[in-house]
Amino acid sequence: MKLNALLSFVVVLTVGAMALSTQARTWTRASDGAKIEGDFIRMKDATTAYLRRSSGQTVEVPISLLSAEDQAFIKEQVAAGEPGGGDGKPALPAGETTVTLAGAHLCCGGCRSGVESAVSGIEGLSLDIQNKNIILKGSSGELVKKGIDAIASAGYFGISDNEAVKADEFKADDDEKTKDSLTVSGVHLCCGSCVKAIDDVITAIEGAESHDAKKDGSSFTIKGKDLKPSAVLAALRDEGFNGTVK
Repeated sequence: MKLNALLSFVVVLTVGAMALSTQARTWTRASDGAKIEGDFIRMKDATTAYLRRSSGQTVEVPISLLSAEDQAFIKEQVAAGEPGGGDGKPALPAGETTVTLAGAHLCCGGCRSGVESAVSGIEGLSLDIQNKNIILKGSSGELVKKGIDAIASAGYFGISDNEAVKADEFKADDDEKTKDSLTVSGVHLCCGSCVKAIDDVITAIEGAESHDAKKDGSSFTIKGKDLKPSAVLAALRDEGFNGTVK
């Protein structure tokens, strides 16, 4: 019963930006005294706080469930200003970090070999592949981020379970220009199933009509009407791929 109550206390956060704090704390639930360890990150909104547990997992907690002392602490942190990276990005964890990238396109042994090859030269980084999940473990968030970047460069994308350690986001300009033809490069296409998955990518892109992706191709072209690079990359990532769109 207590375990279920504790599990309901936290909800894993998979989207959104955050800023990390270095102030580790034991948090107490007011109703029954259940406790978790974690760092205060920032407020999600007026009623919910983001915390980062020692495992690196980011969770969101309604502040009304916390003890009066914890609520007061959060108010003090908000009033003082929430620390984070100077560029607005969350700080990488300093200690041992494990990150799972979920939903990567890993349809065959060739796909898995591509991931292994991408991180093989990163000393101290361990890799485990389970179905469509890529699990990276290293002595620091910086080391794991290096692995994620290498995997992204090799043409793969998975949703990170740690908002501080993930692939770089693509941010479209407000006046993003559309084209009727876009070139996509760097996508992992080792077999027919990989190429077939690009059909699903095309289906998901508004205005897209065709592609000429081929097995082992280094680039391909998507044709259609009023295509947005950001929409193409988003569709690629939804299928577990990564690449460069121009």
